[in-house]
Amino acid sequence: MSSVGYLVQWAAVKRAIFALALVALVAGCGKQSYGSKVSAMCEDFAKREAKIGTPRDPTDLAARGDKIVAAYDAAILQPLLRTTPPPEDAAAAARLRQIARQQRDTLRALADAGKKGDVPAVRRLAVRNAQLNGQAGDVARQLGAESCT
Repeated sequence: MSSVGYLVQWAAVKRAIFALALVALVAGCGKQSYGSKVSAMCEDFAKREAKIGTPRDPTDLAARGDKIVAAYDAAILQPLLRTTPPPEDAAAAARLRQIARQQRDTLRALADAGKKGDVPAVRRLAVRNAQLNGQAGDVARQLGAESCT
């Protein structure tokens, strides 16, 4: 093989290596970008929740519950529904959206139970909310969202 042929072949190999590296980088950035978006959602909700305050009893829950539901819907559920994950994360993202809907509904039921003073329902729903929160945190971390617990 002539030296010119060798240089042309080497240039083609270098272009192929560069193209593969670029594809890997773009794929990695897509996942990181989606995980970062989910993480930002969790951070936003945490800030909103801190401003509202943590309910300490059913009366407090009655006063703050609707605000917590609205904050969750605005910071977590609606952004999850609007954000498109990369294809490799589609199944996990769909699961996270499903859990987020269940958690929003549970938070709504908690707020309603607080308004009614239904302490047994508040206890039961608080346990359910904690379970959903754990499941959501597991899926979010799988997606690369480090701020979601």
